[in-house]
Amino acid sequence: MIKIIEIGKDYVKLIVKGEDHTYLNLLQHYLSKDDRTVLVRYNIPHPLVGEPELYLRVKDSNPLDVLKKANETIAKVCEDLYKQIS
Repeated sequence: MIKIIEIGKDYVKLIVKGEDHTYLNLLQHYLSKDDRTVLVRYNIPHPLVGEPELYLRVKDSNPLDVLKKANETIAKVCEDLYKQIS
């Protein structure tokens, strides 16, 4: 579940419930490869009870569009990998 904590013209701060470093590190990687990304970081305050937070700042774009594109890329990479091992 994703909960938007704060959103502005060029940034978004989210809570990403139920995820950990595995997904968030992957998402951060693909967001950082996007030329529109100015800053991306995530924090998990406590590994057992903390809610993971993601912060994304972009230029000349809607931050949710950049986030959506990164997730679509991750889905495509996973799909390609699955086809290779099937």
